[in-house]
Amino acid sequence: MNATGPGERLFTAADTATLFAPGIVVAHGRRRVWHPESDPAAAVRAAMDLSRRAWPDAVVLVPENARLAQASLALAFAQHLHEVRRRRELYGACVTSPSKPPLPRGNLFRVPHLVTMQEPQRGCWSDTVVWEVMTRDRIRAWLGQPSQVLAGLEEQVPALLALRGAVRENRLPDTPDAQKLRNVLQKRYLSIRLVLEHRPLFDALIARTVKEAHL
Repeated sequence: MNATGPGERLFTAADTATLFAPGIVVAHGRRRVWHPESDPAAAVRAAMDLSRRAWPDAVVLVPENARLAQASLALAFAQHLHEVRRRRELYGACVTSPSKPPLPRGNLFRVPHLVTMQEPQRGCWSDTVVWEVMTRDRIRAWLGQPSQVLAGLEEQVPALLALRGAVRENRLPDTPDAQKLRNVLQKRYLSIRLVLEHRPLFDALIARTVKEAHL
């Protein structure tokens, strides 16, 4: 099984074939408009402003060093998020980036989404991160928890990506915490939302992994 649990969206080469240049892309169906920005923080502010308009379903920040597949994946994932959240009656365009966007001062936060994509040349699946920029209010509306739940999350991203690989390849250790995770993954896949909803469990799993790595 290539997914990390039921319901996971797996992204393929068909999702990563859009042509991009650095700037801001706003998508609605087939409509895309470019807004280049020289100041990365200003680009984030402009993207958030665009996301509040009625017509976009996705807004993507494309840095100068982004690869084609990375930028295309960020767009495909933003549109996927839009559809999922619309079904939950959380409306508005999602703002994503293939790399960690700089945040201007203000009420903005970064969320590192864990995403699985196919590598066409190698024919295998790999885990990566698509970053989303969210306001404090949108985080609470999405997660039902305050933004403080994100504290320390970015530092755990490498361990979380490794954990997704272990789940996919059935390499979880035979421990009580790993069994708890297996039980959770019978109905859910390993998303960043799942991590935030079960933070103590994932903190324990990561702590054990770090400890074993230093033995």
